[in-house]
Amino acid sequence: MRFLNGFLRAAIFSTLCAGVADVTHAQCDNPKTDAARAECIKTELKESDSTINRTCGELMKSLSPDDRTALRSEQRAWIKTRDQQCGITWSKGDREAWFGDLLKDYQKTVCVVRLTNDRVSALESYQKNNKVAPVAEPPASVADGQPVYDLQSNQPKTSGKWYFEVKVDGPAIQKMAEVTLFIGVAQAAPAAGAANEEGQASGSMVMIRRNKQPDNGTLGFALDLDNGKLYTSHDGAWDGGAPGSAGGLDLLKGRTYKAYLDSSAAVNAFLKAHALDLNYGDRGFVYHVPDGYKPLENGQTLAQQ
Repeated sequence: MRFLNGFLRAAIFSTLCAGVADVTHAQCDNPKTDAARAECIKTELKESDSTINRTCGELMKSLSPDDRTALRSEQRAWIKTRDQQCGITWSKGDREAWFGDLLKDYQKTVCVVRLTNDRVSALESYQKNNKVAPVAEPPASVADGQPVYDLQSNQPKTSGKWYFEVKVDGPAIQKMAEVTLFIGVAQAAPAAGAANEEGQASGSMVMIRRNKQPDNGTLGFALDLDNGKLYTSHDGAWDGGAPGSAGGLDLLKGRTYKAYLDSSAAVNAFLKAHALDLNYGDRGFVYHVPDGYKPLENGQTLAQQ
């Protein structure tokens, strides 16, 4: 018997912990645009859905009758909380239609993925103890305060040429979580009255999965706001052309931009372990700063969104 997907609402909860959904794998090798990011988050949505179904199904088979009852009640409460926090109002039971409706809103999709990943961590702790009970220690991702998913630079820029680097230790992150990271620049504020007021984020996407060789290395970003370009590099090799060339990613000239990182999992533990290291200019860079470019910031701490 084929059961429905674990993201459906509590009215059809009995299907949540049975079966594993099929996963559609998108090609997410360094997507550069909002459309590409949306396609990749679609992949992560279905992967996280598959994971929570599998984990919950395995757990239900091993628990005592009392704990199975407790888990069902807890899952119902989690679904209600997820829908409230993510602004989900869909109440129909069609799985694919639910996916399609959710994927129309990138922020709602990211919200669901984040909460699902956190819920999987809780279920995995139940598996270790073979019991539904609060975890004695908080997950590493939130042990040092509230979970952080987004980071941005403190000093938005409208003109000039700026450089920053982000080190990603893929193997170290892989031991902590599966995650999708978007790293690049985003418009700092809407341009009131202009076409495409919000602009779009541009940069690099890093996907880390437990069953694949993880992305790894130092990402470089050269932001040329005078000419409306963003150039990206991996371990010193420029992707699609070096700064000053006709390559790179096009930005909207005259807009104000900030460095921006968006994650599908809390980054607290990654930062603490230095597995994710953002350098906006408070120390020396790993690679040569392109001629004519300056550090994005000097001595500035990161701002949490």
